[in-house]
Amino acid sequence: MLNKLKHRFPNSLSNKKDAQDITEYFWFEDQFGDTLGIPRSEISADEIRLLSLLFDSPTLQRPDTSKTYTTWNDFLLGSIACQPLTNWTNVRFTYFNLTHADFSHEHFEEAILSFFPPDSVLIWENESAGILIESDIDECIPVQELLAISTTLESDFYVKIRIYAGRFHPVDVDLHQHLNQERKCFRLAKMYLSDVGVTDLSDIIPFALMNDCNETDKNWYINELLGKTRQDPELIKTVMTYIECNSNASSAAKQLYIHRNSLQYRIDKFADKTGLDVRNFRHALAAYLLLLGISPKG
Repeated sequence: MLNKLKHRFPNSLSNKKDAQDITEYFWFEDQFGDTLGIPRSEISADEIRLLSLLFDSPTLQRPDTSKTYTTWNDFLLGSIACQPLTNWTNVRFTYFNLTHADFSHEHFEEAILSFFPPDSVLIWENESAGILIESDIDECIPVQELLAISTTLESDFYVKIRIYAGRFHPVDVDLHQHLNQERKCFRLAKMYLSDVGVTDLSDIIPFALMNDCNETDKNWYINELLGKTRQDPELIKTVMTYIECNSNASSAAKQLYIHRNSLQYRIDKFADKTGLDVRNFRHALAAYLLLLGISPKG
């Protein structure tokens, strides 16, 4: 069966000695001891989950991250909010919470890190909660794949997992503020979206704004999701009109005196710049509430 997988993944390797860095591959082993390494960049979380049911995944020694671990541990859990010493330019924090800790933390850590780039670091905040840190040096895990990853881990460790996916931020003096804000977001997600396994900023905006949101928090939400689109009044007007027309593209285009294709182009542009696809109700609600906060009539 491993030979058939080679046709599906033509860049896979049969021998670890042929790999410059074995951690760049996800390895599987059959009952005869034969192995196959599939490039992590070419395999999805769903495929990893399926193949893990069919084959063993031999334990691999990850790179020595002791200095990296200490740096990030001090930054996340230390009493002084010092800037971490790292050569990473941008990082993303992924927060997780487990319903119990009746399993080997070492095995869980090895399992969850296998889905992320090799240089990623996991910091345990307590026995059932932690933060996974990854840089944007390698190809990153899309947020939509986190649900498949959490499903795999829940099946393997018989535990319910809640995940909040942060956004990439520069490693600078503002990083600790982003960390604290995202921790607030995760708390809101656990409070208001307890039945949703994986959440991100767009999910919690309505609850955040109605939860005694101060001006600092509000500005952070706007900056995180809208960014430079705030400086594009034409784009903002298009998106607000589209939402106010109940997501009816024809009605919105007519009201704006533009072609429907132009409307779709602007909506796609907004989605690319913000990560908010306003054709989705949840994203439309988050976008509209934030846009109201920056519009003159808001």
